[in-house]
Amino acid sequence: MPKLFKDNPWFFVAFALFLLGGIPFLAADQGTLLIQVNDHRSPGADLFFRWFTKVGEGYGYLVVFLGLFIYKRRAAWGVPLLGIAVSLVAWVGKTLFQHPRPYLYFEQQGLLAQLELIPGVKINKGLTSFPSGHTMAAFALFSFLAFCFPRKPWLSISCFCVALLVGFSRMYLVQHFFKDVYLGAFLGLGLGMLAYYILNQLEQKLLVKV
Repeated sequence: MPKLFKDNPWFFVAFALFLLGGIPFLAADQGTLLIQVNDHRSPGADLFFRWFTKVGEGYGYLVVFLGLFIYKRRAAWGVPLLGIAVSLVAWVGKTLFQHPRPYLYFEQQGLLAQLELIPGVKINKGLTSFPSGHTMAAFALFSFLAFCFPRKPWLSISCFCVALLVGFSRMYLVQHFFKDVYLGAFLGLGLGMLAYYILNQLEQKLLVKV
C-alpha cells in the first residue's frame, strides 16, 4: 500500500483536499445546500450533467474495460470485479441506512415547490439516498484506472476530476445530498485501492510461478 501512495501522489492529494474541503458542507443543512446548487442551473449544464452522470454507470465501466483490455489486459479484469463490489456495497449501505432521497425529503418537509427538476430526468424518490452509488462507482473505477498507470500526474488529476464531476452531477440532478456523495467517494476510493491491491498480488504470484 505505501507504494500505491508513492506512485499516485496527485490523486491522493486531490482526494485529501476534497475530503478536507467537504467537512464544512457536511455540517451545513443538506436541504439548503441542494437548493443552492439547484438555483444555479443553466440549460448547458442541464444537458451536460444529464448525460455525464452516466459515466458512473455501466457505460463508463464498459469504456474503461475496453481501454484497459487493449493496453493492460490483465488489469482490465479488475473492472468487472469493481462493478460487482460497488453494487454489493451500495446495496448494503442503502438497505442499512434507508435515508430519503432529496425528492422524498423535500416532499415530507412540504418544500417540494422550491426544487426545479430537469425535464427528462427520472427522479428517484425512495429511501435509497445514502450513499451515492454513482459516486462510489465513479471513484472506484477512475481511482483504479489512475493506479493502473502510475506516476502520470495529468492522468491522475483527470481521473479525479471525472469522478468528482459524476459526484456533483448527482446533486445537480437532485438525486443525492452532499453527504451521500461524500461517503460514496470515500467508499469508492477504498474499493479502487482494494481491487488494485488484489490484482497486483495476483500478478506477482503469477510472475513467481513463471
